[in-house]
Amino acid sequence: MHGLSQPFMSLDPDERARRLAEASRVLRDGGCVVMPTETVYGVFTRASDEGAEYLEQLTGKPRVINTPPFTLHLGDAEPTLSMLSLESPVARRLVNRLTPGPVRLVVRQPESVLEAICESVGMSRGFIDRDDMIALRLPDHPIARAVIRGSGHPALARGVGASRWGEPGKAQDLEMTTVYDSEDPPGMVIDDGATLHGKGSTTINIWPDGRFEVLKGGSMDESEAMRVLTTRVLFVCTGNTCRSPMAEGIARAWAKNRAPDGLTIEVGSAGIAAGDGYPAAEQAIETLHERGSDLSTHQSRMLTLEMIDQADVIFTMTPSHAQAVMQIAPGAVHKVFPIDPLHPIGDPIGQPIGVYREVADQLESLVAKRLQEIIDE
Repeated sequence: MHGLSQPFMSLDPDERARRLAEASRVLRDGGCVVMPTETVYGVFTRASDEGAEYLEQLTGKPRVINTPPFTLHLGDAEPTLSMLSLESPVARRLVNRLTPGPVRLVVRQPESVLEAICESVGMSRGFIDRDDMIALRLPDHPIARAVIRGSGHPALARGVGASRWGEPGKAQDLEMTTVYDSEDPPGMVIDDGATLHGKGSTTINIWPDGRFEVLKGGSMDESEAMRVLTTRVLFVCTGNTCRSPMAEGIARAWAKNRAPDGLTIEVGSAGIAAGDGYPAAEQAIETLHERGSDLSTHQSRMLTLEMIDQADVIFTMTPSHAQAVMQIAPGAVHKVFPIDPLHPIGDPIGQPIGVYREVADQLESLVAKRLQEIIDE
C-alpha cells in the first residue's frame, strides 16, 4: 500500500512520471487508486464487473434505482464517445462541448449501443447502464486523464465525500487506516491538494430527440450547460464596412432559416483598422437588400481584445486578417480561421456594385459551409 505523501506538484518531473505510471499499473492490475479530478477526489478502479463489486465494497455506497449505478470514466473521448448514437444536433453539441468537463452524462441510447459499449469494456449489463441509459464521464484533470489513459482501459469511480472519507475536495486530510470500512486499502493515493471545483460533477440527462435535464447541486449550473448550445461567430475584415458586414448579414439570415431548434448562432463583425460608427458601404447595403437582409443600421466597429475573447470562432476575410487578429490575441490561435484559406475575399471598396454581388456570392457559399460545420460538430 502507498500512503499519502508530499503533494504531487512538488515532485520533480521524473518522480511525477513514475507515480503516474505506478497508478496506471495499479488500475490495470485491478487495484484501487485515490486521485483528484477537477471536481472532487475519486476512488478509481478498473472498469470491470469485479471492479464494480470491489468499488461497492470499498465505498459502501448504495446503488440508486433511477440511474446507472456506476459511471464509466474515460481517459480519452475515443473510441467510446464515438460509439454513441447522437442524431440530434443538440445531443451532439452537449456531448462534444461538455467533454472533457465536470459533468456526468447519462445518455439514452438504443439497446445495440448499450450492448456494444458494455462489450467493448468487458462489463456485464447493469453496472454502467440501466434501462436505456448509460453513464459516462471524461474528467478534465491531467492526473486522472493520464492515469486512466496509461492503464489502457476505462475506469469506474466514486467520489471521496460519498464514503465519509473527509472533505470532498481534499485528499491530504484522509486517514488511510480509517478510509474504508473494508480492511482492503487502496493501492495508491495521489495528493494534488484542493480540487478546482470542490464539489461533485453535474449530472446531465440527455434524450435522443435533444431534450436534456441538468440536475442541481454539481460543479456546473444549468446556465453554463446551456451556454454550449450557443456559438458566437465574429467576421473580421479591414474597415468593417463591406466584406465582414455582408458576411454578418448573410450568416444571420442563414442561422434564422437553417439552424436546428435548440442551437443558437450569434453573429457579429469588426475591422482590424476600422473607425467606430461608420455605416456599411451603399453597395453592400443594396447587395444584401437584394438578398433579403438589412444592413441599413450597421455601424462599423474596431476589433478589440474583448470581442476576440467573447467569440467562439472568428472567420477572417484573408489570411493576413487572421494574422492581425492573432497579433492582438495570441491565445486565440485555436479559434481564428480565414473563411477561405486558399482564396482570400478581395476588398470591393470603391468598386461597382457588380463586384459586391460577386463577393456576396462567394460569402454565401462559404458562410453556409462554415456554419454547417459548426452545427455538425
